[in-house]
Amino acid sequence: MQNVITISERHGLLIVFLNFLLSQGGLPLPAVPTVMTVAALARQSPYQIAQIILAGLSGALIAELALYWCGRHYGQRFLGLLCRLSFSPDFCVRRTEEVFARIGSWSLLFSKFIPGLTLITVAMAGVTKMPVVAFLLLDGLGAILFISAAVALGVIFLMRSQAYCSPLRIWAR
Repeated sequence: MQNVITISERHGLLIVFLNFLLSQGGLPLPAVPTVMTVAALARQSPYQIAQIILAGLSGALIAELALYWCGRHYGQRFLGLLCRLSFSPDFCVRRTEEVFARIGSWSLLFSKFIPGLTLITVAMAGVTKMPVVAFLLLDGLGAILFISAAVALGVIFLMRSQAYCSPLRIWAR
């Protein structure tokens, strides 16, 4: 356990970057526990928290820009490939088209909070030929919200654990 903590403290930013790069690129990796752990192990410096958010943001944007590009250049074929790889291909296409038709490009703001929706909505943004600047703005804001929520949870858990382990609380028992 001590090795995991040491590695997370030493290479946390790289771990967060790679985790978001791979998870937002389509691999089923849990990004939230990684970010929460690295945020909880940060020395509570505002610079470290900002660096964690930027590492996750850059990994997510690189991966999602690649998916956007594939959706833009390969269109429905790429979307079909992504949906064939999902557990229920028919539901995948139908649900994504419904969400994107109803909410449009604004779905990029919250799609990261719904498992499995990010991959398809990013590709759908490319398929619908959404402008790159608008895509980067909305997707970047969505990524910042998602990563910030995970970092906040990690910091909250750290503060709660410190409150339970404080010397006064142990002495009072």
